[in-house]
Amino acid sequence: MFEDQIECLQAISDELAQVVPAPWEKIEIEAKNTGQSSINIKAVYFNENGKHSLIDFVMLPRYFYELARLVSTDGKGLYSVCNFTLNSSGKYDLDFQY
Repeated sequence: MFEDQIECLQAISDELAQVVPAPWEKIEIEAKNTGQSSINIKAVYFNENGKHSLIDFVMLPRYFYELARLVSTDGKGLYSVCNFTLNSSGKYDLDFQY
């Protein structure tokens, strides 16, 4: 589906930009690998009115599974949890737990 991690992260950012109502300040995603080729997503976004749940996404679970595949190593395997934060400036932060 993706050739590298950057392409995958761009697709994640593009989908978020489509489903999060503007203006927003920050989006936080917790992606949990269930171990069955499936990813459970918890997503929230922040704007001037506070914190809001995000449930209207289509491809994010697939994209985060692909990200797990792309960043896996023989020693670590797929991540168990990925925390992804995207700021409105376009800066993002990733943290993986194995």
